[in-house]
Amino acid sequence: MAAKSFLSKFAIAATSAMLICLANAARAETPQDFFKGKIVRLVNGGSGGSGYDLYSRMLAPYFEQKLGAKVVVEARPGAGMMTAMNHVWTQAPDGLTMMLAPAEGALLGQLSGGQGIRFKLAEFPILARVNTGPRLLIVHPSMPYKTIGELIASGRTLQIGSNGKTDGSSDTVAFMCHALNIPCKITIGYKSSVDVALAAVRGEVDGTILVEDSSERYAQGGQLRAIVVTSRERSKLFKDVPTIFEALQLNAEQQEWLDFRDDIRKLGRLLIVPPGMEAEKLAYLRRISREILTDPEALETFEKARQPALYGTPEEMTEIVRKFDLSNIPAERQKLIQHIIMDKYY
Repeated sequence: MAAKSFLSKFAIAATSAMLICLANAARAETPQDFFKGKIVRLVNGGSGGSGYDLYSRMLAPYFEQKLGAKVVVEARPGAGMMTAMNHVWTQAPDGLTMMLAPAEGALLGQLSGGQGIRFKLAEFPILARVNTGPRLLIVHPSMPYKTIGELIASGRTLQIGSNGKTDGSSDTVAFMCHALNIPCKITIGYKSSVDVALAAVRGEVDGTILVEDSSERYAQGGQLRAIVVTSRERSKLFKDVPTIFEALQLNAEQQEWLDFRDDIRKLGRLLIVPPGMEAEKLAYLRRISREILTDPEALETFEKARQPALYGTPEEMTEIVRKFDLSNIPAERQKLIQHIIMDKYY
């Protein structure tokens, strides 16, 4: 009996010790404790001074404060920011890698069958949309038209500069030119949106299409002139510039093409993490992202820097990505979309 009692007590003690160890391990693995003192890389595919670079550097200190971690902004430019997307796709889903991603370009790259894309956008967990805004057609002040109507009436071939075929600028131009039957020539190969804008300032190309915050940097000094907003939504930074829907009488087909591209535009800049992250850690990062991007003081700081934030929920953004899944688009329509993006204006 004594031996039995001893073994029973030993089993109880061993079980208790194991439970205590498990409880301590569980506590140590909470997301809050995991991130403290760690180094988190916030990857972006933009070059220095680009919108992606500026937003990343503004977000980093907020994440540092919330996570108790050191957040390092890591630039990986190249291939219209797809180099960075491919890199993040292969990283461990441990929460130590995030990315401010060009969701539009990534989605359009997949729609167009772009080469070199080794990821599936729909499989990246989304933390939040950081920002989106209407795009504007901005041209050199010497151009002989001040409105989109005057451009169409001139019959002039619009010479546009861009990074790549799915960088947000070139494809917006392509859909606009297709919808409005404007003769266009798109020149790609510039390293960043900054280089594209400077090419327009130098007169190498007529202009380009940029998001409103980037457009403003060149319009303020009179280097480039905004002539139209390419969506239904007016720009908060260019209150006197009409939308393309206000400026022109558009038929149903034209509106459909312009709306198609603008629905993708609503994805904007997304915060994403590598696929496979555990649910608890993902929920934690999503909550922190929401807190940062809805905090009135943070929003005011972004606004003052002329880099406004516009939070979008991961659920809303995921739904848009799913809407444009190739399985939902008829084969003939896919071919036409690919032709517009990849071939028609090159």
